[in-house]
Amino acid sequence: MGSSKISLKLLVDTKSKKVLFAEAGKEFVDFVFSLLTLPIGAVVKLISAWTMQGSIGRLYQSVEHINASYLLPNKDRADLLQPKVLHPDARELLLLQGSKPEGGAGAGGHGGSPLARFKLYTCAGYCATAAMEAKAACPQCKQAMTTEVALVLPSAAPAQSSPSSSSGGEGESSGYVKGLVTYMVTDGLEVTPMSAISSITLINKFSVGKDVELAEKYVSTGMDEGLGILKAALRSDTVLSDVFLTKKK
Repeated sequence: MGSSKISLKLLVDTKSKKVLFAEAGKEFVDFVFSLLTLPIGAVVKLISAWTMQGSIGRLYQSVEHINASYLLPNKDRADLLQPKVLHPDARELLLLQGSKPEGGAGAGGHGGSPLARFKLYTCAGYCATAAMEAKAACPQCKQAMTTEVALVLPSAAPAQSSPSSSSGGEGESSGYVKGLVTYMVTDGLEVTPMSAISSITLINKFSVGKDVELAEKYVSTGMDEGLGILKAALRSDTVLSDVFLTKKK
């Protein structure tokens, strides 16, 4: 995503400084779903999602329960629920692409993609195999796989544009969910298709017995906010409030 931003409309209780929910499009939902392509998803699979501290458990449940009609036909939700350690298509990390680890040298000093630290090796004969461990034996020629090769992410190639994909139609293939749909993302990262009934129900549930003052707030989500969402999701039940309403020191 580079320096581009994703716009969100938040419904906020200005008295308690809490986000009820965000109205989000495909790009933001693709981003929060893509957090599960990190090994986090594999951890959630082993630990009961609802016993985890933070919001990742609810995000995991959202992917499990969202109706398949909202997912792109070429996407398997198992890629999110049971991710490989190194996901083959890192494009959906979206806002985290190009992020720089905090502390510089403390994180290995690697900029660029979060996958930049991964190295692949092949044999001197350049057989059609690669390994993440240097000196592993090539399964074809049996030579040591010591020749480092570059890892080129799919996002490095220019996307093939088409009328349907550029307009968010059925022909789109990137990301996880379909465009032309507005999604409701709660403070705890529960994701559902937006509807008047669901939003009113949530507002009524939040307002019971409380003196609330609701207002709309428009925010932009970039790399810094994306990293904030990832961090907050691991420890908090109020991710959107933490990222967008907490004053930066």
